[in-house]
Amino acid sequence: MGYIIAGANLANTEKPSVVHQAETATEALQRVQELEGDGYHVRTSTAEGEDLSIATLAASIVLDEA
Repeated sequence: MGYIIAGANLANTEKPSVVHQAETATEALQRVQELEGDGYHVRTSTAEGEDLSIATLAASIVLDEA
């Protein structure tokens, strides 16, 4: 399953919005954490367009590793 991560940080005049794709939940969660650390407000969804919370994303990592 693929993931789309979109972030907005209007205080960042150089790059106020970003969009990234990730192949795995682990990669998506790492990208979310990086963006949030840089002050971005982040939304995550599946490639099919279903919105995901951070908790759901983290839970899917645990399920994939089980």
